[in-house]
Amino acid sequence: MLNSHGMLQEIQSRAAWRGPDLAKTDEWIYRLTAADVAELDAAYRNAVARGKTPYTLTKADFPLPRFSRELAKTQDELENGLGVRLLRGFPALSYTKPELKFIYWGIGLHLGTAVTQSRAGDVLGDVRDLGVEIDSPTGRGYTSSAELNCHCDSCDVTGLFCLQVAKSGGLSTIVSAIAVHNHIVRTRPDLAETLYKPFPWSWMGNEPKGSRLWYMQPIYTMHKGKFASRYVRGHIRQAQKMQDTPKLTAKQVEALDYLDATTSDDAFRLSMMFEPGDIQFVNNHITYHARTHFEDWPEPERKRHLLRLWLAMPNSRELSDAFLPFYRDIHAGAVRGGFPSRMTEQAFETFLIP
Repeated sequence: MLNSHGMLQEIQSRAAWRGPDLAKTDEWIYRLTAADVAELDAAYRNAVARGKTPYTLTKADFPLPRFSRELAKTQDELENGLGVRLLRGFPALSYTKPELKFIYWGIGLHLGTAVTQSRAGDVLGDVRDLGVEIDSPTGRGYTSSAELNCHCDSCDVTGLFCLQVAKSGGLSTIVSAIAVHNHIVRTRPDLAETLYKPFPWSWMGNEPKGSRLWYMQPIYTMHKGKFASRYVRGHIRQAQKMQDTPKLTAKQVEALDYLDATTSDDAFRLSMMFEPGDIQFVNNHITYHARTHFEDWPEPERKRHLLRLWLAMPNSRELSDAFLPFYRDIHAGAVRGGFPSRMTEQAFETFLIP
């Protein structure tokens, strides 16, 4: 945001929080009541009794008369408030994984529209260690046990539903992108200015048909009074390995390093260890998230397992046209984001079946 002298200035917002301060409060946590759980359970069982599957389920098929009001508050808090919300207390260990997938999909229908998370067309991602190398040209962090540095997912809102935890590790961290922006504006305005300019990004093997393998997009944008950031250092790093991409300048590398150093500072980080039944939502335009390395249980049925939704939100902000290369539709409330699917429509259902 520019002041009257054309200089970048700090953004005033509830979303400009510091992790240690937010950790002292419960304003970002909603604890499900027995009535909430009963309502979710009834919605699931009634839908199944009527022959519904996640593929055929609609919002009307999964009525939540009371809990939907809490989900509406979650929508508003994500877009206009802190940008993060944790729903805690669903008894996940009392349900099978197919039942949990169904229930989570039903919750998602009340919040937004799920978008595809890879070229394979997955709309309900399984976050678990599949032994994938994340530094490969098509590597994805959610299929590994590796530490993930602060980044954004490629959608308006990410939802993570914890089914089972690891033997050790897997600490989840959230950072306010606005607080980080303000710090960089205050301490290194020259680097903040650089982050508002385009960088080359790799499509990571998910490019639209006929597209080149990379695109240009800034880290920071300000549009109609709304800030938005998109940052995945690995995607920028992979683009540098391609022969035809513009090479990063020394100033761009310094800006990214300074951004990484700031998001790694405990003064900014809100960290939490997931519990089975936790559902964490973050607005990717105004927060970054990270995860520490984890060690899994040897038994397959005990391994760390989260379900992930990438949601386009009906109350989302209009984005700058600088984000057009990836989002393709920048209008407020648009169904946007996600990686273009190369699967047929029929393949959609396979990702909703365990």
